[in-house]
Order: sequence, then C-alpha cells, then structure tokens
Amino acid sequence: MAVLIATSLAGPAPAVVASSTTALAPASPAPISRPVRIMELGDSITAGIMAGGGPDAHAGYRAELVQLLTSHGYQFAMVGSRTDYSGQLAYPQHEGWPGYVLRSYPSRPAGQLYGPIIHDAMLDYHPDIVLLMAGTNDLLRHEDGYAGYTLANIKHSMDLVLGQIFALDPHVTVIVAGVVDSPKIDERSVFSFDNDSADGIIALVSKYRSFGHSIFLAPGMDRAVPRSYVYFPDGIHPSGSDGYDRIAAVWYRSLQQILPQDAGPVASSTERAKP
Repeated sequence: MAVLIATSLAGPAPAVVASSTTALAPASPAPISRPVRIMELGDSITAGIMAGGGPDAHAGYRAELVQLLTSHGYQFAMVGSRTDYSGQLAYPQHEGWPGYVLRSYPSRPAGQLYGPIIHDAMLDYHPDIVLLMAGTNDLLRHEDGYAGYTLANIKHSMDLVLGQIFALDPHVTVIVAGVVDSPKIDERSVFSFDNDSADGIIALVSKYRSFGHSIFLAPGMDRAVPRSYVYFPDGIHPSGSDGYDRIAAVWYRSLQQILPQDAGPVASSTERAKP
C-alpha cells in the first residue's frame, strides 16, 4: 500500500486579469492527505492521436507528463473512464475523446463533452485537478463555416463546460489551456478563443475566479508548438517532432504552481479506483 503524504491544492482567490503568457497568482492552499487525482479532459489531442487518427505510440502528451511528475517526486493518480490510446503507460486513465466538440450543433453533429460525459467523469472519478484543453474540433467546424459553430458560440460552449464542472464540484481545481495553434485553423481564431480579454479563455478564467473557484490558466499553450507541419503532420495533431512533449511541458509548469513536491510513492491501481 502506498504511503499517503499530505499535499495541497489551490483554493479561491480574487479575480485577476491574465495575459497569454502569465498564469494567475496561486490561491490559498487547502490540504489533501492522499494522492492528488488528476483528470486529463479534452479531445483527440488529450487522448494522444497521431496524424491520420492512429494512436500515438507514447500516449501523446500524457506519457511525458507522467514521466515529469514521477521523476520529480510528485504524488498523484491519473483518473478517468478511458484507458485507450495509452500504449504501455503505467497511468493510462484519461478523459480524452477523439472527434468530440465542446458542444454540438446540428449542422455538423459530433459527440460533445458538455453534458453526460463531464457529468459522469466528475461524479465517477472525483478529480482534485482537471486539466482541460478542448475546442480544436469546434474551431475546425467554424473554419468550414458550419452553422452554429461561431467563435462567440464556441467560447460560450467553453463557458458552459466550466460552469458544469464547478456545479458538479465547487471545490475542484481546474487548469484550463488554450488550444494549440494547429495549421488547419486560422491563427486569428486560435488567438481569439485562447486570448480574447472579453470572452476568450483568459476572460473565463478571470470570471470563474471572481466567483471564488480554484481555476488557473496554463499560460502559453497556444504558442507551445510551432505552427508548422513538422510538428502537425496532418495539420491538427501535434504528433510530429516533439510536439506532444511541448504540450506536456506546459501542463507540468502549471501543475508545479499548485502541487507541492513529494517524494512519497504514487497510489497503487487499487487505491486509484477509490473515490
């Protein structure tokens, strides 16, 4: 059985306006005396997809993130309903849903994260931290002109997703990242979704902090992977060169701000399943 050593997560803090390169200031800690449960939530980039749709041999960014956390002595457990696209990853659990949008419209329907997916994930696995990066599939539909997938609606869909997460668990910590700068999406749309100070992700982070929620920006995700087919062989998935590792580095730097370093072992698979 793993030795469970007290850790801490950030709590509520006043609203702060963030830039695309600066995370919001850490909030007051709240103690947690067990391995911190981390849920990676998103679409195919979270799952770890290669160009053409096949599974990445290294589970996308997830394998590198686990390696960074483990090698630096953090005590954690990955949680989620899925274990596919994980290869031999020791912590294969995730909530990466290939092809899913934040919210679906009849003009180009797809599975959506908002609704039952998030409801079940939050209530079944009780994450302490959610790593949320989604919206690429919505923006691809916006690029193709499908009705309903306007930038304003896509930003509102992210608002709905965040609202649902905090409604299900007001005490969860969310680290939200902008989408990466995939070449098949107009970079102006990526910038607006990620950085618009009126209704983009930066504004949403500030909004939910003003409500007293524990939410952080993962700064620089939009520019973490160069906008090049060297990194995005299919124009969507950063499965070329070290694209996925660059994403993992952004998540790791963000987690460093709220997770204390701990030399204790991570939880066993049996302990990970416990609520």
